[in-house]
Amino acid sequence: MAENWVRCRRCYEVFDAEEGPCPKCGAPYRPPATHLQPIDGLYTERYAEKVEQVEAADGVEIPGVKILDAPRPRRRAGPALFVGLGAVLIVGALVVAIVMELGGSATPTNAPVYVHGAETVQPRQPTLPPILSLALGQVANYQLDAHVTMQATIQLDTQYKWKTQSLTTAFDGHISDGNQSGTIQTAGIAQEIRMVGGLFYVRNLPSGKWSLLPNLPSYLLVCPVLGVSSTQDLMGLGPTMRAGQMMNHLQSTSSWAPDISRITMTDLSSLPIKPTAMLLDLWVDDNGIPLSATVQATNIGPGGAKLLDIEVTYTFSDVGVPTTMVAPISPSPAPSPSATPGS
Repeated sequence: MAENWVRCRRCYEVFDAEEGPCPKCGAPYRPPATHLQPIDGLYTERYAEKVEQVEAADGVEIPGVKILDAPRPRRRAGPALFVGLGAVLIVGALVVAIVMELGGSATPTNAPVYVHGAETVQPRQPTLPPILSLALGQVANYQLDAHVTMQATIQLDTQYKWKTQSLTTAFDGHISDGNQSGTIQTAGIAQEIRMVGGLFYVRNLPSGKWSLLPNLPSYLLVCPVLGVSSTQDLMGLGPTMRAGQMMNHLQSTSSWAPDISRITMTDLSSLPIKPTAMLLDLWVDDNGIPLSATVQATNIGPGGAKLLDIEVTYTFSDVGVPTTMVAPISPSPAPSPSATPGS
């Protein structure tokens, strides 16, 4: 009867279960609980709520005994749940931030508030408009007082016929209160010119006599200088060091369209070709007073060769200092009106 041998749960003595309690410690033998048999079928059918008829020990059925559902296992939070929870928290934070920005929660009767991002318009060059205006007030002023020097060089390609292929003009003089006086040299001929009260006088140097020109040669007019008529003609390039002095560098725009004869103080009306590109560089101080300027005018051929090349330099000094100018000769009196016949 080896199958009846068991082990005592208290002293672990082995004995025969049919002979009674443990012979060593006297503990009664208790058979182990019967193992539950697994229920066949689906998991949902196993724990579905139902009412069964339970049979008593004597075979009598007891109706209405309810077998309770087994407790459902706790559902573990997966990654998708944490992602969704994070999204909800972010949206909630944004809503709270907007409400706080608008000064509190809006009531149903309040009009909706739309938040628009303000566009910050950054001026292109905040400090340049005053410089442009000040410079324009000087160079475009017919009453400018200054000592002005100018030198122009005109180079024409040999494939074009003109009075000369290379020409240089130089001027050194003063402008003041709408008048001007100085010396000009073109193609080796030196003259002294003077304009007083709208009348133009000229004489050959060194000892020629003064004569009054019947027509005013517009290309010999110095003032206003550089052909600048609007702030749209100039743009600022910022401060720069030039000739050991800090200056404001201004440059012409596409709106600048000067008379090239006025710029060079040379009659270029007979040129066989005209400049196709012109550039003015002007340097002024912080008050817009002109200090120097350069002009480049070119005509570039299909092969890249310069068919026409004009270079001009200006210098300004004693700006704002007036100069007294007097007519060198008295103009001839105008002829008296002819007498009316029969008077």
